[in-house]
Amino acid sequence: MVDETTDQSNREQVVIVLRHVDSELNVHEEFMGLCMVPSIDAATLTNVILDTLVRMNISLSKCRGQCYDGASNMSGAKKGVAANITSKEPRAVYTHCYGHALNLAVGDTVKRSKVMRDSLDTVFEMSKLIKYSPRRDTILEQLKREMAPDTPGFRVLCPTRWSVRAASLNSVLKNYSVLQSLWEISYE
Repeated sequence: MVDETTDQSNREQVVIVLRHVDSELNVHEEFMGLCMVPSIDAATLTNVILDTLVRMNISLSKCRGQCYDGASNMSGAKKGVAANITSKEPRAVYTHCYGHALNLAVGDTVKRSKVMRDSLDTVFEMSKLIKYSPRRDTILEQLKREMAPDTPGFRVLCPTRWSVRAASLNSVLKNYSVLQSLWEISYE
């Protein structure tokens, strides 16, 4: 499984995860690497994947599947990463990432709910206020230590990943009194 993203410093990153089955048919997922790439074109990403497999001493001939999002550079039938890998190992069947498809479906559903859309917008704006203000971030950490030392830290809302959104929303709920205090201090 491979996914690409732009990090906070505006650099393209690629994460590679290997899913494999052991002799007892137990499924395992292993983080293989996070690579900075100069481009996210299919040729570059294919080379990164193949290079990672070589460095890990894993033969492409053992690959039976590949899973990416639906972007054309990944899933393109003629020039995408999936096509490039399949041309080298035909048994490596491409499957669209169901997690990605679910994320898109949930995102579309939430956009149709005014309450959810407004809630996420509020948390996103709170995230920006804290993230882009070292002063607020420092005060938040001090308040958290005093008021709720056993709660998880405040997580910045990720606009594209639902698993990260859930953690962010949970951190708002767990730190609600701390965030209220920060709000009051900000307006003093």
